[in-house]
Amino acid sequence: MFLKKPLYIVLIVTILASCSRQYDKVFKSNDMEAKLKLADQLYAKKKYEKAIPIYEQLLTVLKGQKSVDEIYYKYANAHYLNGSYELAAFYFRSFYGTYPASEHAEQAAFDEAMCYLKQSPRFSLEQTNTQKAIEVFQEFVTRYPKSTKMEQANARIDELRAKLRKKSYESAYLYYKIGQYYAASVALSNFLKEYPEHDNPEKVDFLIVKALKKYADGSYKEKQAERMAEEQKAYAAFKLKYPKSEYIADLEKLHQSKKNKNKN
Repeated sequence: MFLKKPLYIVLIVTILASCSRQYDKVFKSNDMEAKLKLADQLYAKKKYEKAIPIYEQLLTVLKGQKSVDEIYYKYANAHYLNGSYELAAFYFRSFYGTYPASEHAEQAAFDEAMCYLKQSPRFSLEQTNTQKAIEVFQEFVTRYPKSTKMEQANARIDELRAKLRKKSYESAYLYYKIGQYYAASVALSNFLKEYPEHDNPEKVDFLIVKALKKYADGSYKEKQAERMAEEQKAYAAFKLKYPKSEYIADLEKLHQSKKNKNKN
């Protein structure tokens, strides 16, 4: 009974060693059929890191042949499924550009965009991959307007834009929090232009007026009249746009408190 476990371990080690020798033998051979068979077996077993080098050999030797498109797709997809998203994105684009009529072309185009989505970081970090994902998803929508993945692609675009929208708002609002009021008013105005779908534009417009008021109040006397006039113009536009806004009372208090300070 005590020998069972050691014997089991020896058996496993022996099997693994045998598999390793078989892999090395096929990898070093010139038998293309054996290489393809082993690569496909490894791919099916999700052993992508072992399948990739063999597919790479096959692509080098069989380049230009008709059958290579299936190998190329699996090669690209193996990178994707193995988490090598940067390489996978490159190979997916190369694949559907080279084989646009392939049955895998549409999936490759979609998964290229997914590669960038999977590299998209949390909103507070640099968003190059987020922007690239949106761009590639939009290319997919244009390229395959009848795709069954259309709804999914548009949902991904909305999801990614929401991340960019949040980053843009937080960046603009940061100016307000650190007392850079004019920069805040400009950044918040640009935010609304870029993201008109924002769910609470009224609050953003309120912050713009409030930022302009604080900016004017803190200005030198020779500049104060000009900046106060800009704020009053923004305030009047806000009341016209949101006549029943709850923020009007807050802005009135802000103006009243300044008047009281001037009287004192």
